[in-house]
Amino acid sequence: MLWHVGYVAAGVLGLAYVAVPRRVHAAGLESLRRSTAAQSDGSTAPIWLYRGLGVLLLVVGVTGLR
Repeated sequence: MLWHVGYVAAGVLGLAYVAVPRRVHAAGLESLRRSTAAQSDGSTAPIWLYRGLGVLLLVVGVTGLR
């Protein structure tokens, strides 16, 4: 039963990473993000990284619930 809860949580978190990566990135820990002075305005790398992580979490969640 606890495994199922973990798979559902992974799926929901993965869906959030895929659907709204900017909002998830904005809510992240400050220590994990680069400082605003070091960021370039045109970089979308963190957004695509979150989307890739979201897809992986969705795969884990869906395959775990089968």
